[in-house]
Amino acid sequence: MPNGRLSLWGCIRGEFVRLFALASTYWLLGITLVLLPAGAAMNAWTIHWSMGVDPQTAKPLDTPNPVDVVDLWISVSGFVSTVAIVTGIFGVLAITSEYSTKSIQATLTANPKRLTMITAKIIAVSVTVFIVALAGLMISWAVVSIMSNDWSITQLSGREWRLPWVSLFGGAAVLVLMALMAFGVGAICRSTPGALFGYIAILTILPNILTIVSVMAKEFKWVGTVAAFMPGSSIDRFLQMNATSPTLSAVSYDYFVPNWWQSLLVLVGWTMVSVVIGALVVRRADIK
Repeated sequence: MPNGRLSLWGCIRGEFVRLFALASTYWLLGITLVLLPAGAAMNAWTIHWSMGVDPQTAKPLDTPNPVDVVDLWISVSGFVSTVAIVTGIFGVLAITSEYSTKSIQATLTANPKRLTMITAKIIAVSVTVFIVALAGLMISWAVVSIMSNDWSITQLSGREWRLPWVSLFGGAAVLVLMALMAFGVGAICRSTPGALFGYIAILTILPNILTIVSVMAKEFKWVGTVAAFMPGSSIDRFLQMNATSPTLSAVSYDYFVPNWWQSLLVLVGWTMVSVVIGALVVRRADIK
């Protein structure tokens, strides 16, 4: 706030200070840094173990089959969909913590421009999540590389050259989108419990219900398409890039399912709708 005037940069700095004044920030970011590499290591070990076992007899092979490099890269980002819950909680708390502690009153007194406040929060949340998520995925890549140093591994071919970039930077971008979607849900609800339930319901509960309905009732196959457009389903499809391997076979559907880049657009769409509605609610609603 140079010369007593509000500036976006000043608001952004204030939001960073506010974020890192919360103990939950350190816990959630720490969990993100731990879960991503731990999940990658577990996935990579499972893949390597499966390549050394006969699928028919479950007995160890004299010569293990080569590990497909596609599986290894997918294992690097294999826990992104799980960590999306953690970054979602971070996004929710970035807005609802102010309403629960009533500090939103002081925030809007100092900065009555509500859209500027929302923009500053969005930028602070995005930068923080992207840096931590990318660091976690880089550590995941390093862990998997060390584990697979003496394994027999295939090489990337064709369009698969994009998989490392999608696994690392795409995985970080997905976690940013999920944090912002949760932020929007938090702005709509302005209640931490309500926002967390709403976000988790959208991410995990609702897609599972829709998938079960589409499988159990043949006349409702179209519900499978609805489930495919949910965020939780879109995360894995985007990160896997429709790739196939010995452990990741191509799956055919009798209903429309977005491909990998369409799944990214689905995630962007969910985030934009959530953030826009949340911003409108914050702008128009009275402070509670």
